[in-house]
Amino acid sequence: MSSNLPPQAKVKYQEYLDAGSIEDRIKKLEEFLSLVPKHKATEKIVALNKSRLAKMKRELEERRQKQKSTQKIVSPFSVKKEGIQVILISNFLNPGVGKTSLLNYLTGAAEDKIGKFTPLPEIGIYDYQNIRFQIVEMPSIMEGASDGVGSGKEILSQLRSSDLICFCIDLTRNITDQMNLLLKELSRADIRINLPSPPLTIEKTGANKIQVLFLTKEAKDIKRSEELTKGIKEIVNENGIRNAIVKIYGDINLDNVIDVLTPSVVYKKVIILGTKGDLPHTQKPFELLKKKYLDKFPLIYGTSMKTNDFPKDFGEIILRFLRKIRIFTMNNNVIAKRPLIMDENPTVGDVALKVHRSFYESFDHAIIIREGERQKRKKVGLEYILKDMDIIEIHIT
Repeated sequence: MSSNLPPQAKVKYQEYLDAGSIEDRIKKLEEFLSLVPKHKATEKIVALNKSRLAKMKRELEERRQKQKSTQKIVSPFSVKKEGIQVILISNFLNPGVGKTSLLNYLTGAAEDKIGKFTPLPEIGIYDYQNIRFQIVEMPSIMEGASDGVGSGKEILSQLRSSDLICFCIDLTRNITDQMNLLLKELSRADIRINLPSPPLTIEKTGANKIQVLFLTKEAKDIKRSEELTKGIKEIVNENGIRNAIVKIYGDINLDNVIDVLTPSVVYKKVIILGTKGDLPHTQKPFELLKKKYLDKFPLIYGTSMKTNDFPKDFGEIILRFLRKIRIFTMNNNVIAKRPLIMDENPTVGDVALKVHRSFYESFDHAIIIREGERQKRKKVGLEYILKDMDIIEIHIT
């Protein structure tokens, strides 16, 4: 144990070592990590113990899953996706932050629920230019949600499968308290916010111990690479992996390695909607919200349902933020009213697979119509890259 640690942290670490049950070990190790000062001298200690903590949590969750009945029970908080799923979430406040008013404004589906406590998800469809966005108002998150308080595990599970999460922040209350609770509970549930997947892979092998390869210029430019390599090997080994190839393609840290080794980690896009912006003295909190969080949340909007203060092109905003594009299919010169929603830069082959595998397997050629191009109509193959609003007609053999 490092001499850089304060006495309270050393005591807590000894309590962790002495703990009997896995639940107690998790609790004591979390308390230990909260007491460790964060700087270069403790970086390795923190990373190693975060890795141990993640491993114990996986073991505990696996044990709980085995103890559950084999009978499948559908959670009332589970919402089957329809179109692009957007979830409105807040921390628990009474009265609420205005999520139901926002749901009703977008979908007209909750007029009789405004101002009432909503213990279960409320759902509506927001139709924007023939694109269906499923707006889900989730019950509020309470302190300890990631441990199951207030059906928190079920609520957080649905967040994990959504396309977009909207933090609804009441501008008439302390914004920092609201944000801290949401950030804490999502982080503890292994939901990473507005971050790309780490540029590294870990492949188990049958021999040759643990090899760390820096494969790109950005990866090779990482400072203290020898120290990082040593830390990576220790973390991978701590997770029970004795032989592996770790391939690094960009700038990373030890936390990224822990995330890659943790199957439950997901990466989600999140925006912030400040609510009740029509009420007095809300401009200053909104400016503070942007100042404190704009670096992590590139989209922050002040809203008011009473004054209709809300982005008119909300659907377009969502598509751009999620990096989605619209592709219209055509059959016998009849263009479909509803577009296919694809990730940016899809190929014709990607679209063919999405329509039906038979279109891919029997593909002959495709006709692409692109407005504004010199050659408006062209014949292309499976590898052709499509753009937003392209029209495609697939021909099969």
